[in-house]
Amino acid sequence: MSRPQLRGFDRERYARHVASVAAIWREAMQDAGFDAAVIPAGAAAYRFQDDIAPPFRPNPNFAQWAPLPQAEHSVLLYRPPDRPRLFFHQPADYWYLPPAVPEWAAAEFDVEVHAELDDLAAAVFGRLVDGERTVLVGEAGGADGNAPLDAVNPSDLVDALHYARARKDEFELDAMRRATDMGARGHLAARDAWFDGASELDIHLAFLRASRQHEAELPYPSIVAQNAHAGVLHYQLYDAAPPAERRSFLIDAGGRHLGYASDITRTYSASRDAFADLVDALDAAQRALVDEVRPGVTYVRLHERMHRAVARLLHEFGFVSCSPDTAFESGITDAFFPHGLGHLVGLQTHDVGGHLADARGTPAPPPERYPALRLTRTVEAGHVFTVEPGIYFIPLLLDRLRGEPAAADVVWPRVEEFLPCGGIRIEDNVAVTADGVENLTRDAFARLEQRT
Repeated sequence: MSRPQLRGFDRERYARHVASVAAIWREAMQDAGFDAAVIPAGAAAYRFQDDIAPPFRPNPNFAQWAPLPQAEHSVLLYRPPDRPRLFFHQPADYWYLPPAVPEWAAAEFDVEVHAELDDLAAAVFGRLVDGERTVLVGEAGGADGNAPLDAVNPSDLVDALHYARARKDEFELDAMRRATDMGARGHLAARDAWFDGASELDIHLAFLRASRQHEAELPYPSIVAQNAHAGVLHYQLYDAAPPAERRSFLIDAGGRHLGYASDITRTYSASRDAFADLVDALDAAQRALVDEVRPGVTYVRLHERMHRAVARLLHEFGFVSCSPDTAFESGITDAFFPHGLGHLVGLQTHDVGGHLADARGTPAPPPERYPALRLTRTVEAGHVFTVEPGIYFIPLLLDRLRGEPAAADVVWPRVEEFLPCGGIRIEDNVAVTADGVENLTRDAFARLEQRT
């Protein structure tokens, strides 16, 4: 059987994590009027007219309790104040290596192992009690979706769970530190490969090798973009041949440990030129903004502060002839910095709950000017999110700007000099403390660079 071996796994910290998750669910279920929760891990669906499925990713609500990457078809049942019960699917199979329950999970749950899905479903159904209100949180399908349920993913319960998930405990922070270390190792190898003249594909392979991950384990598809490709925000291809001339390199790639993600972006210039100076200037502005993060500040304010910093850089580097205030107020910065400053990160790369004002599910939509902003909450200790400003030279957005009155303030020949470089993004993952932040990303790079 496949038995996960996790170096440095802290069982006591995990036990406290499970107790904390149980308390969050217990309160949310009580407020929503539910006695029991069925939480399926889910299953990968076959591709159309095929017998191969994409890599399995467990329901994050399941993974919050049990970070088991190989738990397909398994189900958790939680009925406060009882211990959670894990119905684990371990098929008798010779096509694939069957999974097994690690000891650290068996210590926290009452475990039943089932080889047959019908038996597993019957066992789940058999544990439900007449007269209780039972809720399912996850995908309702297959053996785990046929139970007599009172509700599936009700918004009052799910909003409360998602709102609470933004606050990470020590088990989760440790997993994210390890995920960040993985990502940082990959980034350093990718950087070196680029400076050695590698193609996007070979850079991506260098990242995988150094971070010790395969494609299915990545938290998200890595963005490996040379030259103008860096101006495609979610560039999805990997050129197999290096470009004829190297100008710039942007890599957005992370690691995943126990289901928790890191999300890291760095940008490099091929020579010591004006683009390199702009990279350094945006990096300094990003670090200065991170220093402003503390409980009580709103993320929308941080986003607007970054737009004003971008306006200053556009002025200093000669992209606009107007003042920084005018560049911001006229919307010029929107064409150069079109995405949000960042997002919550955790069990999902773009983690849930970013647009919730409170645990009751009160919406906190992004301002009309910034529809792509994924996080609008007031910052709290325990939050983990990205801070990822950018300055891009995207023809589609610049062409739109040319049709606006503010176009008269843009120094177009200067902008066009930078078009072949695509753009810049600098992204760190920060964990908010009582009086500031722990910069998971910068700390990881510093540790690795000290070793070399």
